[in-house]
Amino acid sequence: MTRHFLASLTAILLLLTCGYASAAIYKWRNEEGQINYGSMPPQGVAAEKMGVSTKFTPPPAKNISNSTTKTDQTTTSKKDKDPYTQAQHDSLCETSKKDLASLNQGGRLRVKQDDGSSAVMTDTDKEKRIKTMQDMMKKHCK
Repeated sequence: MTRHFLASLTAILLLLTCGYASAAIYKWRNEEGQINYGSMPPQGVAAEKMGVSTKFTPPPAKNISNSTTKTDQTTTSKKDKDPYTQAQHDSLCETSKKDLASLNQGGRLRVKQDDGSSAVMTDTDKEKRIKTMQDMMKKHCK
């Protein structure tokens, strides 16, 4: 009876604490004024806890009207055209490489649905996802 009680208690405690297992990301400025991100800020530094989403959401596409003249296009710097920072490019590159490796391992893959349930990824969805990851690698891995 004691063994059953301890096993039940352990299971309940694990279920109650599983929400706390997700990693937090903090943002702070160092002595030189540069912004840093990490899972643990240095002691004695004011840090802001960031809200982190596990879903990838690309930035909104910029609307480019057909009335833009060639001189307007040439005066726009390259930085204005790229909505991503170098750190975002690096992160998206690594994520797409890891996702592509997982997709190419074979076997059945489960994907989380919007309602919280999971389903097996179809071959068509898998092919679309592979194409998406390859496109992301072309864009972000340079």
